[in-house]
Amino acid sequence: MQLRRNRYLSALAEAAYAAMLGLAYPLAWLYAVTRPAPKLAKSVLHVSYMVHVPWHMTRILRKYGWQADYLAVGTSAHWDRCDFQKRRTPPLLSPWYELWLFWRVVSRYEVVHFHFMVTMTRSGWEVPLLKRMGRRVVAHFRGCEARNREENMRLHPTMNICQVCDYDATVCTSPVSVRRRRLAERWADATLVTTPDMLDFMPAATVSSFFAPADIEPSCSEPWDGSRPLKLVHVTNHPGIEGTEQIRRAVEAVRRRGFQIEFLHLRDVSHAEVMRALHEADLAIGKMKMGFYANSQIESMACGVPTITWIRPEFMSDALRESGFIVSHLDDLEATLVDYLSDPGALRRKRELARRSILALHDNAAIAGILLRAYVGCKGD
Repeated sequence: MQLRRNRYLSALAEAAYAAMLGLAYPLAWLYAVTRPAPKLAKSVLHVSYMVHVPWHMTRILRKYGWQADYLAVGTSAHWDRCDFQKRRTPPLLSPWYELWLFWRVVSRYEVVHFHFMVTMTRSGWEVPLLKRMGRRVVAHFRGCEARNREENMRLHPTMNICQVCDYDATVCTSPVSVRRRRLAERWADATLVTTPDMLDFMPAATVSSFFAPADIEPSCSEPWDGSRPLKLVHVTNHPGIEGTEQIRRAVEAVRRRGFQIEFLHLRDVSHAEVMRALHEADLAIGKMKMGFYANSQIESMACGVPTITWIRPEFMSDALRESGFIVSHLDDLEATLVDYLSDPGALRRKRELARRSILALHDNAAIAGILLRAYVGCKGD
């Protein structure tokens, strides 16, 4: 009964939104047809959920001569910094609020960069109108909204993040994700993906990685010397995707062999709390099933903390082998932990490499160059 009531209320809300949009959209279309000149030259607006990555990206891009701002859609208990924010509104008011934000904020930029292909509006109606106004649209896929579970299982049957899905395989197949992919296919001037494994699903995209947060202070804690338990930090809200249970089993197996190890799994905590824990860590671990590392691993390395992750062989390079990363398959994780717990000097050498190597692997000037070429329409890396 409750489920039926919720569905009814959801359908009613969508109907109310659609009715009001029928009145608001012609005004948006009329505004777009007039094609007002953008007020901000060399400007880009990043649109995303309320998370810390777009905030830091826009601050870095400002150093390269662009007016880069961040519009957050919704709220978060873990992050609250943005330049503009779209808050939740009742369905009858939402189209008018969207129209106001489109007019006052979104349409004033030369480029609109959609993270996760999250749009400012509920339906994405602003995307074709931005194109009508001569604005440049960049679609940036960063996760499961771009993946295909069946294809992933076929390509990588022994290890992939879809095997134990925290979303019950609903994100990749949901109507919202399908609509966002179609919007990108039809209207995007450039399509970016954050990690190279995503090229399995979007082969024509350009890989544009996370920036390395050079402003993070390196850890001042003493290198682990074997005289105390090793602090191992794991940061994820998605334990199925990350292989958290297998990590726990490997840690328990190592403890049974007589090694002291303190395992901390951080979930649903603020970014500030994550950074405090990483600064106190001896070792971090994450992204053990995806085939490449992501932002949390970059941040831990920027703290000077060596990090265990898994990288598919085709993505390996000499620079990665010689970095502060410790590359290990989940099946080999127990042996990997024992190796470093048995040799504090080896872990210390990885620690000495961690920050320097990640700043080289994720050179901000090179990553900014990829983004700026997407913004102005140039080819190449």
